[in-house]
Amino acid sequence: MDPTRSMLLALARHAEDARLRWNAERAAMRARGETPARSEAYAYYVQANVCLIAAIGAADLPADFRIYDLTLSRDPVVAAEQLRQVVFAYDHSGPIEAAHEAARLAYKAAFAEPVTAQELQYVGLLAGLPAARRDKVVELAEERARHAEA
Repeated sequence: MDPTRSMLLALARHAEDARLRWNAERAAMRARGETPARSEAYAYYVQANVCLIAAIGAADLPADFRIYDLTLSRDPVVAAEQLRQVVFAYDHSGPIEAAHEAARLAYKAAFAEPVTAQELQYVGLLAGLPAARRDKVVELAEERARHAEA
């Protein structure tokens, strides 16, 4: 494998690994009944994605550039998503707290399920709101969920 392909795959693996770590941390916080907040894991996830997108842009790939049986898009953001779907990452977080491990695994399984049509409608409604209102709605939903579980 040439250096460009191996570099892009390694960066995509790091980006996917960072995504898994961030989601595992969020799941553990939810399992403990806490509201997930942006943390160092989120910052690492964003940084890994920015590095991957920058590397794809800097590589100046030809239109027919292929990795395995996948032809990468010319758009670096789309190409980064394609690469993240191709690589295999490992969730190094392991069991966070034995008492909450079942809840963490259930959260990860629910997170991986496809979005329903009704959820897509909610996404459309939320996307149409100004950012401040959207944050307020999400905050209220989190608060209601916390009180419903208690």
